[in-house]
Amino acid sequence: MKLSINKKTLESAIILCNAYVEKKDSSTITSHLLFEANEDKLTIKATDFEIGINYKIRKIRIESSGFATANAKSIVDVIKNLNNEEVTLETIDNFLFIRQKSTKYKLPMFNYEDFPNFPQTEGKNKFDIDSSDLSRSLKKILPSIDTNNPKYSLNGAFLDIKTEKINFVGTDTRRLAIYTLEKNNEQEFHICIPKKAITEMQKLFYEKIEIFYDENMLIAKNDNFEFFTKLINDKFPDYEKVVPKQFKQEIILQTEDFIDSLKKISVVTEKLKIHFLKNKIIFEGISLDNMEAKTELDIELNLEEEFALSVKIKYLLDFLSSIEENEFKISINEPNLAFVVSSGKLEMVIMPMIL
Repeated sequence: MKLSINKKTLESAIILCNAYVEKKDSSTITSHLLFEANEDKLTIKATDFEIGINYKIRKIRIESSGFATANAKSIVDVIKNLNNEEVTLETIDNFLFIRQKSTKYKLPMFNYEDFPNFPQTEGKNKFDIDSSDLSRSLKKILPSIDTNNPKYSLNGAFLDIKTEKINFVGTDTRRLAIYTLEKNNEQEFHICIPKKAITEMQKLFYEKIEIFYDENMLIAKNDNFEFFTKLINDKFPDYEKVVPKQFKQEIILQTEDFIDSLKKISVVTEKLKIHFLKNKIIFEGISLDNMEAKTELDIELNLEEEFALSVKIKYLLDFLSSIEENEFKISINEPNLAFVVSSGKLEMVIMPMIL
């Protein structure tokens, strides 16, 4: 294999693919990127068996077709430090040579034939959804999805596909986010996408793509890439039971004013107590080393009963950062019970904290 390619084009591609490789064990083929040069196209593959990417770069100068592998971290470090000029990749014996003018690197290769095969779309169902709608919906609940939870399903986004809508659900047991996308669907089903895969999907799902799935796998593809992720088969909790159906009080608040007040307290502590009074809201926080913060927001609330909520600031900021509306609603029953913040099609159920 021998080819020439613009440094920036190659760099952006291998950085994208680097997120998919095995990071812990450099002795495995999946710690490497697989390069395949053919005609005027370079294909780069990466996978850790859980997720994978097949990324295509077209209209480059290929002198000879062939395959190569390179440790992902090593080649990223090498390419990053080259000048923004054309780079030559060439395989000789069991090594990949990277050249740019007077600079040369020699990287050992693994046997490309050991690289795992990617799943195929044959026999899988087609998921008819606009890629940007899917990406935007997942992004709204992403902060609420847990990481490394023993209950495996909580480490992913649950997509509850109904005939007239899709509920995107994520939870870390202290909060539960639900985003509803109004959409007609031919059949009802559900899938659970791992959090790691969602993070990578945000970088890809802005082009028109086709999406396929079965009970174990989701595949997205177009002319420029093919992406796959294993799905989570663990049963997701009955999220609809968690959402309170009635509330004693509901309050409409201004998004930017509330964010500004929360950020002032977050300088000192990650938890705060919010006092909702008839003509103002008081935000106060106390840190473990006895630092204190307090700010007030003058507002006529017309409350039937004054109350206070103790909550983790991050939960509210994550919610408020995910909405586009200028207003949001807080719905409560008792201060010690779960309350709901909502705006547009996004709602979040939050458990109060003990300060």
